[in-house]
Amino acid sequence: MVGKSSEDGVDYQQWSEQYNANYDPALKEIEGTLTTALGEQHYMTQGQLEKVIQWKLNVQRGRRDRSIEWMSDVPAAFIQRISEAAFLVDDPKLQLNTLTSIPGIGPATATVVLTFHDPTTYVVGDRYMVTALFDEDRALCLSDYPRLFTELRERNPGGFDLRTIETASYQQYRETYAVDRW
Repeated sequence: MVGKSSEDGVDYQQWSEQYNANYDPALKEIEGTLTTALGEQHYMTQGQLEKVIQWKLNVQRGRRDRSIEWMSDVPAAFIQRISEAAFLVDDPKLQLNTLTSIPGIGPATATVVLTFHDPTTYVVGDRYMVTALFDEDRALCLSDYPRLFTELRERNPGGFDLRTIETASYQQYRETYAVDRW
């Protein structure tokens, strides 16, 4: 599979490997730990959601701290039940709507929750992916998520999971536009 490119010549393997080479080890550890836990338990604890927020808003400290504060104001059982409900359905838009009912959780952070729960099915979506895939400079909207899946599937030359195509697309965007996310 090494070097397999899409019709437009993008080498997803190379870009994904570059993403992994630049991936902050602390963030990688959060992703690995949460992916294992959420895949087994099928709900999220308040502490785990705090880690998701830390991962997503790593370089946006003020926003990160506010989101954690808002999320911490609700009972832990609420977060567990909301996440459990979101993981029960197979409709990304409904899942995002459900997860964003937790204070401090917007659509982009909700995509991280879904991705960490099932990285073979879901992808992280945010303003960078909206720009990279749709050439629109704006935040991710709930209605964008199904479009994001469709676009990434169409770009896939075959043999890759969506997370690989997503990380490769993100890395290519970062390098093209000199975006420093880590």
